[in-house]
Amino acid sequence: MRIGIILHGPEIIDAGSAERIIGIFKQEHEVIVKLGGTMGRTAVLDAGLEDIIDISHGLTPSETIIALKDSIDLAILLNQGKTPQTGLHFGRIIASKLGHPDLPPLIHIESPDLGGRIIYYNQRAAKHADYVKNVLTRYYGNYDLPIEYCSSLPLDIRSEGDKIIRRLSGAFPGENIRLEGVVIGYATHDTPEIVCKGGKVIELRGGRIKPHGLEKLENRRIDLFTAKVKTGNIRRTRHITRVKNMQPGTSARIAIIDHCAESTFELIKDADLVITVGDDTTAITADILVRFGIPVIGITDGDLDCILEDSAVPAGSVIIRVREGFDDIVGREVFEKIMCCKQQIHMQRRDELLSRILALAEKEMVNIKYY
Repeated sequence: MRIGIILHGPEIIDAGSAERIIGIFKQEHEVIVKLGGTMGRTAVLDAGLEDIIDISHGLTPSETIIALKDSIDLAILLNQGKTPQTGLHFGRIIASKLGHPDLPPLIHIESPDLGGRIIYYNQRAAKHADYVKNVLTRYYGNYDLPIEYCSSLPLDIRSEGDKIIRRLSGAFPGENIRLEGVVIGYATHDTPEIVCKGGKVIELRGGRIKPHGLEKLENRRIDLFTAKVKTGNIRRTRHITRVKNMQPGTSARIAIIDHCAESTFELIKDADLVITVGDDTTAITADILVRFGIPVIGITDGDLDCILEDSAVPAGSVIIRVREGFDDIVGREVFEKIMCCKQQIHMQRRDELLSRILALAEKEMVNIKYY
C-alpha cells in the first residue's frame, strides 16, 4: 500500500514521534512524507530529517493530501496539538476539506506519545484505522492507542448582517491571536471571535485588540474563510537548533521580509542576506535563518509579542531598534528606496547595505546591536 504521511507543526517532530512512526510504516509500505508550515520545517532541519521528510512545499495538510491523491492509497495525518482537544479540532477541520470520494481515506494519529488516539472521520476509513493500529502495536507496543470516530467539522464562520464572524477554538487566555502572521490581539476567552466587515477586522470578541497589529493589515482585505489564524507560541517543545556558519562574501542577493515571517522559506529563496521589519518577524526569521547561515538586518521598535521563545540569531546579523511605531515607516523607506519595491535585489557591495539602512533610520534610531 502507498501511504502518505502528512505532518503538521514542530511538536510531533521534536517529540521524536514522527521519525519513529515513519520508520514503522516504512517497514511494510511505500511511504511519502510531507510537511508544510514554517516552524515544522525548522524542526525537520533541527532533527536532520530533511532527506526523509519533504519540506519543499508550504502547502496546508488538506492541500498536500489533495496534491498526493493519485500517488497514495491512504493518508495519515500525524499531529501533536497544544492539547488533545485542540489536536482533534484541527483534524476535524482538515477532514471537512477532504470529502470528495476520489481522495484517499484519512486516518489521524494524534499525540501518540502523550496518550493520544487514532481517529477516523468517515466509515470508508474505519477499516484503515484498525490496520494502522495493528501496524503500530506490532512494531512498538507503546502505540496501543484507542480508535475513535469523529465527524468532520468545517471552520466555525457565520454572518451577522454585513459582518462575518470566525470563532476560534482551543485558545488559552493571554495567548496572542495571529491573523495572516500578524498579531492582532490577545485571547481573554478560550473561544475568541474575529469580526470582519468589508474585509477589515472591526472587533475581537473574547479578546483584546492590539491596535498596532491591525494597522499592519490596513492595506489588506481579509477573507475569514481562507485566512490563516493561529494562537499561542509557534514552537512550544524543547529542541536543539542546528546552526550553520555563515558564508562570507562581498556581493549578495538581498531579500526583505516585512511582517510575514511565516512565509520565510518562500521569500528567502537564493538570498544571502535578509532585511526584516518588525520585532516578531525579526525574531522568527532570524531563528529560521540561523540554520542556513544567512544573516539578517532587523528593523525593530521593541514591540515584541514573544510568539517564539529562545530564538537564535545568525552570526553577522545586525538588529536596529528605532522609536516605537517607526519600524514600519523605516521598513517602508527601505523597501522603496533600497529594494526599489522588489522582494529581492542583487548588490555588488554588501557592506554598503547597512550604511544605507542606517542613514534612513538615523533620526529614529534608539540603538543598534551586532551579532
